[in-house]
Amino acid sequence: MIKKLFNTIVVTALFAFLKAQQPVDKIFHYSSMDAMRNGVYTGDLTVQDLKKKGDFGLGTYNLLDGELIALDGNVYRIASDGSVEIADNKRLVPFGSFTFFKKDHLITLENIQTTDMLMKKLLEVLPSSNRFYAVKIETTFMNVTLGGAEKVHEKDTTGIAVLMKTRPLYKKQNIKGTLTGFYNPSYIGGLDLSPFHFHFLSEDKRVGGHLMEGTFDSAKITVQLDEKNAYELILPGKSNDGYRRQWKSSEPSAQY
Repeated sequence: MIKKLFNTIVVTALFAFLKAQQPVDKIFHYSSMDAMRNGVYTGDLTVQDLKKKGDFGLGTYNLLDGELIALDGNVYRIASDGSVEIADNKRLVPFGSFTFFKKDHLITLENIQTTDMLMKKLLEVLPSSNRFYAVKIETTFMNVTLGGAEKVHEKDTTGIAVLMKTRPLYKKQNIKGTLTGFYNPSYIGGLDLSPFHFHFLSEDKRVGGHLMEGTFDSAKITVQLDEKNAYELILPGKSNDGYRRQWKSSEPSAQY
C-alpha cells in the first residue's frame, strides 16, 4: 500500500514537473470574426490593455475607425485616408489577435512571386496545420494593394463582408516593410480569418493596411514563425448589446 502511494506521488510530481517545463505561449484573441460578420463593431479593450497581451498583432478600432497593427511593442492606426499614426492608449478595440512574438522557426521560400504563391507555399511547409502560428515576414513589394477601414455609424450593423466590398484601397510600388499576421487552423474560422490573416506596415511607418494582394521584388522570402501552444479568447463585456442580440448565420470567408 505504501509502495503504491509512493508511486502515485512520484507520477503526480513528474507530471507537475513536465507541465512546469512547458510554459504557456499563447495568442490572445479578442471578440470573434463572426461578430464582425454580423456587424458588431464595438468592444471595451483599450490599446493600453492590449499592450499587456502582446507586442505583435493586428485588428481594428471601434466602429472600424482604422486598421490596427502591433509591431515591436508599438500599436499603429491606419486611418481611412491611408495615413499612419501611433494609436492613443485610450482607443477602444472591437476585434484583434495579439501575442509576444518569439521566433521558433525560420523558413526560406524559393520562387515566390505573389502573395497567393506565398500563402500556398506556407501551407505546404508549416510544421503542423493544426497549430497556431504568428507569422512575421520582412520583405519588399514591387506592387502591393492594402485595404483600409472606414468608420461606420454606431448603429450600423452591416456585416463586414458587405462593407469590405467598398473599403478604401491603397496601391503602392517598391515598398519595404513587415507583414504581420497569423496562421489559423480551419477549425477556428468563426473566430478569425483562416488560414491566414495579414496586415502590412512599411519600414518608414508611413503606409499600412490589410494585405489584399501583392508582387514581391525577390523570389526568395524568409518567414519567421512563432508556434503557439495556447489560444486565449476574451469576449466583449456583458453590457455589449451587439454581442447579446441574436445573430443571423453567415458564410465564413478567408479574405476580407
